[in-house]
Amino acid sequence: MSPTIQNSLSILRCPLTGSPLELLSLARLDQINALIQQGLWGHADATIPPAQLANALGTPDGEIVYRIDEDIVCLLPQMAIRPRSAQAETVGLRPELKVVQAFYNEFGWVKSDAGLFNDTTAFTETRHCARRYQVRCNERILVHLGQGTHILDVASGAIPHAEYREHSRHYRTRICVDFSIRALREARTRIGDHGLFILGDITRLPLASDAIDAVMSLHTIYHLPPEEQIKACDELMRVVRPGAPVLVVYVWRYSPFMRLTEGLRRFPRFVRRVFRSLRGHPAVVPAALKSAAASPPALFFHPCDHDWFVAHIAARHPVSLGVWSAVTSEFQSRFFTDDPRGRLLSAFVGKLEDTFPRWCGRMGQYPIWRFSKAASR
Repeated sequence: MSPTIQNSLSILRCPLTGSPLELLSLARLDQINALIQQGLWGHADATIPPAQLANALGTPDGEIVYRIDEDIVCLLPQMAIRPRSAQAETVGLRPELKVVQAFYNEFGWVKSDAGLFNDTTAFTETRHCARRYQVRCNERILVHLGQGTHILDVASGAIPHAEYREHSRHYRTRICVDFSIRALREARTRIGDHGLFILGDITRLPLASDAIDAVMSLHTIYHLPPEEQIKACDELMRVVRPGAPVLVVYVWRYSPFMRLTEGLRRFPRFVRRVFRSLRGHPAVVPAALKSAAASPPALFFHPCDHDWFVAHIAARHPVSLGVWSAVTSEFQSRFFTDDPRGRLLSAFVGKLEDTFPRWCGRMGQYPIWRFSKAASR
C-alpha cells in the first residue's frame, strides 16, 4: 500500500457519515470478505463488491468499509460496503453525472493512436501557438496557489499537461479526487507517490473540514446541475483551512466579449450574403462545413451566467473574479494559427487578460472564481 495513504489517514472521512477512517487489519479483512461471499454485506447502491478485498478502510464502529484498489481509495458514497440489513439512505450518482462519468471512463481519458487523450483532442487546440497560450492560462493558477502540505485537485482527470503537474510543486501531497477510475490510474502514472488518489464525489468530499492548504477545480463545476454546483462550492470551502486559496475555473453561459467578437467576425460575411442575394447568386457553403467532423459522445454541460453566480455563489461565500481565458477554444482554433498573425493575436489577448483580469473574467468566456475562507469565530 502507498505510504501516502497511510500518512493521510487523519484527513480522510466517510462520505456517508463524516466519521474518521482507519486501515482494516488482516483479521478484519478476512471477516468482511467472508460476509461479502455469504451475501450479507454489499455496496450501498446494491451492486456486488469484488470477491476479495486486499486492502480497505473502515469507520471506527466497523459498520462501513471502503476498498483500496491499486492504491486508489474508493470513497464514492455508493461504493460503501456495509450490511445488507442496514437501513441506508439512497445513494448513487444522478443521471446527469452518470453521463459525465461514462464519458470520461469510456472516451475522455482513453488514448488515441497518436498517444493523446480523446479529451485533449476534442476540447484542446494542439497547434504550437494555441498551446503556448493555454500554458499561459494554466500558469495563472499557479500564481495563486501558495505552498503547504496538502493541495486538493478536484476532478483532477489524468493530469494530461506538463504545466498541470506544476500546480502542486510547492506541496507535499496532491490529493486527486475524481469519479473516473481511468482518470485516476492515468494520474497515478504521472505523479506517483506525490499523489493521494481518491475515487470520490465533488458534492460529498471524503475529507475532514479545514484540513486542506489549497484547492483547485478546473473545468468541472459546470458539468453539474445548478443546485449541485452550489453544493460543490460549499464542499470546497468546507474542506479548506481558513485563509487558504480556493480556485475554480468556470465557463459562462454567455460571454459579452465573445458575442461581440463573433458579431464583428460575421458582419463582412453578412454583407457578402446580402450582395449575393441582391444579385441572384446562391450562398456559398464553406467546404469545411459540408462534412461534419466526428463528434465525441454526449457530455452533460450546464454553465450558468454571471447573474446566477452573484445570486447563488457570491452571496454565500467571499469570492472575486479573475480570468483563465477570455476566448473560447473555437476562437483559439480559428485564430491562434502558427503564423505571425496568429502569434500577434494570441499575444494581444494574453496581454489584455493580464492587464484587465477582472474585466476579462466578467466579460470573457472562462473566469477564475477565487474564494477566500474567513477564520471561524
